[in-house]
Amino acid sequence: MDLNEESKEETFNINTVLTTLFASVKKSAYEKGIELIYEMDATIPRKLRGDSEPLLLLLSKLLTFVFQHTDRKDIVLSLSSVEDFLFEEYISFRVQHTGMEKEKLLRFLETEASKELEMLEGKIVDDHENISDLHLSIPFKNFELGFRRHYRLPDKAAVGKKILLLCSNDKTAQSLKKMFQYFLYEVDVGMEALKKQGNDLSRYDILIISEKMITEKTKETIAKVKERAPLQCVPLREPNYFEDEEHLKTDAEHFIKPITQEKIFDLLVSLYDGTPRTVERDAALTENTEH
Repeated sequence: MDLNEESKEETFNINTVLTTLFASVKKSAYEKGIELIYEMDATIPRKLRGDSEPLLLLLSKLLTFVFQHTDRKDIVLSLSSVEDFLFEEYISFRVQHTGMEKEKLLRFLETEASKELEMLEGKIVDDHENISDLHLSIPFKNFELGFRRHYRLPDKAAVGKKILLLCSNDKTAQSLKKMFQYFLYEVDVGMEALKKQGNDLSRYDILIISEKMITEKTKETIAKVKERAPLQCVPLREPNYFEDEEHLKTDAEHFIKPITQEKIFDLLVSLYDGTPRTVERDAALTENTEH
């Protein structure tokens, strides 16, 4: 391998790519009333080496096409890879349950996105079980060689928490559950789970609740619980489709869709660490990880 060639490779943050992707397709999603949901496995490194531009263009083309032709009201883009992402591995990008014919999706890729797929040295994976899924496998290199944990919480106070997710969309809840479980959190989902706990919110450290589910009664209940327990309540906010929002800030007041693994990390840092964020500190938190 030519080391000079490797040094010229772009280093990019996969979370930033996904946030940019969301912004690029949000008009199409809004026009069809579709919610785009990201599902990220813990195996995906935060920083990768490769070419993010054709990846962004490929995914943007594909999602726009799906939005235009699907009858579904939510579309999940899932990312997964091997358990030990050592040097160069394939990342799976799967658009799930489109409700579209596989042949139609494949024809679109062949005619409109073959150039980007070729540039990325990606391949289409046959999936006979999920006939309306589209599964792409694309190789990328790990920027942080030898590290298995790509996000590390800065303080012991943020470890071992119990969290309740009350989301208006179950697919959103399941996506969040997977990303919180990366940090070994105990995660309950939905009102049924709360009922099994005797409707006792005080047993939880964090409540994530969709803003559209918040009523005056909900606010009163949460206020009473916070009088006797250190409950952190975080509204899950909808994106503003009419403005160009960068979603650069993430804390208890700015937990805004789309949610990525990095946004989960940033939220937990904001909840349990009062130290101001800096570029140097962020690098220390995310790159000084456990082997």
